[in-house]
Amino acid sequence: MLSESVKESWKINTRINLNLLGHLSSDMLVAQSSGSGHTVAQHLVHMIDALKFWGQLFDKPRFSTIPDLADPQVEAIVPIADLDLATLRKVMEESRDLALEAADVDKDKGKLPYHSIETFLIHIIAHDSHHRGQIVLALKAGGHPLPEDSAIWSPWRIG
Repeated sequence: MLSESVKESWKINTRINLNLLGHLSSDMLVAQSSGSGHTVAQHLVHMIDALKFWGQLFDKPRFSTIPDLADPQVEAIVPIADLDLATLRKVMEESRDLALEAADVDKDKGKLPYHSIETFLIHIIAHDSHHRGQIVLALKAGGHPLPEDSAIWSPWRIG
């Protein structure tokens, strides 16, 4: 059973991810960050794929239901033309809900290389935050409007 603090942090992180997706337009998906050269869409797909990859180490049946949005043979994203914001949002939301449900009922961390399932969730929150930062940099580099600070920071605050 997860602590209430970890559950609430997971829900807040999910809300921030969805806020960011709500800010994006289709043309923003191809914006690239200067350092890695990854597109916004690639960052989003990687966030989903990382949760699926690690989650399968403790609950393969559940996490296997998350759709594959990347080709593991070539480590390349499916063509951008095949991705749309509605699909990304749906998969992001469903995968985060599934992970919280699995983590709350599974007692055994399986083959996860983390101290606990809670530590795994906290790692994913940190991982998501890193990629959200990369996405914001890609948007800025591409001259796109940035999400409001309230969409990214306010969910962590009470009131």
